[in-house]
Amino acid sequence: MSQSAVFVDSWAWIALSLRDDPDRPRAAVLARQVLDSGLGQVTSHLVLAESIARLRYDASWRIAWELIETTEELLAAGWLEVVTVDRPLWQDALTWFRRFDDQRFSMVDCTSFAIMTARGIREALTADRHFATAGFVPLGAV
Repeated sequence: MSQSAVFVDSWAWIALSLRDDPDRPRAAVLARQVLDSGLGQVTSHLVLAESIARLRYDASWRIAWELIETTEELLAAGWLEVVTVDRPLWQDALTWFRRFDDQRFSMVDCTSFAIMTARGIREALTADRHFATAGFVPLGAV
């Protein structure tokens, strides 16, 4: 890991929230490595909204609420930055969306790429190969 922060994608939030998620052990090891390295963690309100919605509908309200509490604690401790996608970032995300019209990138993915580019972040705590396609390093990819 060669930067000052790692972007945390929905894959990590969901895997770490679900005890029976098959990706949980890998996500937990990677999350511990990020914490131990002293790197900052960056995510977005859109990534959190996507993660919370998935947990709410695929698991339970309680598990979704636990993620909300966890991210609030990380924010309060200064270990997490949550970026709000403003108009300039949205415009950059649209550029990503247009540029990769042959890929199945979601707009949440594209906003993540825009944030990572703007902040010089190369690595993401994710197994989503879309990040590699876009030129980033998905730390959880196998």
